[in-house]
Amino acid sequence: IKRQLQLHLPGIKVFLDVDDLRDIGALEEHVEESMAVVVFLSRGYFASRNCLREVEAITSQRKPVILVLEADEAKGGLTIEQ
Repeated sequence: IKRQLQLHLPGIKVFLDVDDLRDIGALEEHVEESMAVVVFLSRGYFASRNCLREVEAITSQRKPVILVLEADEAKGGLTIEQ
């Protein structure tokens, strides 16, 4: 998704934690600097302390959020009911 956004919206700055996060302590700052946040929901998302920090930052800062559900179980996916 990051690459597709960059291709279709030249000049857009896209922050992807797995690529760009150097200091986990700065997670909330990165959310603050974002206009919107895309959350990839997978089986372990809500079990992760840092993902829960991200959710708290998103809600407390009232950031627009786009949820992407990973449905492929082989990639950690889950159903909407889960």
